[in-house]
Amino acid sequence: MAGHVCVDASFAIKWILPEEFSEPADQLRTGWRRQAIALVAPALFGAEVTSVIRERAYRGEMSSREASQALEASLVWPVRLWRGNGELQRAAFDFAARFNQPQAYDAQYLALAAILGCDLWTGDRRLARSVSQELSWVRWVGEYQPA
Repeated sequence: MAGHVCVDASFAIKWILPEEFSEPADQLRTGWRRQAIALVAPALFGAEVTSVIRERAYRGEMSSREASQALEASLVWPVRLWRGNGELQRAAFDFAARFNQPQAYDAQYLALAAILGCDLWTGDRRLARSVSQELSWVRWVGEYQPA
């Protein structure tokens, strides 16, 4: 589906937490906004983002107030969440088996991007490397080069 980009939680969290590759993640988001490209993610996206924020607060990497502000910021992101219908779950299961993943969390993002025919942007280098030989539409933020 033209005009869509799938983003995973490891990519999107860079928009609100200072991390390596936060700048390119912001640049990409700004470019997509200018081009009116819709951002999509499977429904588990919200739970993953919330968990990362909570874990950072638990580790003392941010205050409770900062964590609350980060959560509120994430709740207004213009990311359309897709419910885990049968088609998505079957495709995620197949991707997890195809790439020998013990769990299907990352495969949810792969499945959604495949179903919609769009790129998947990830902050997860391991995921990108594990599928790069077969899935050219999976992009790792660390490889982004501005035009």
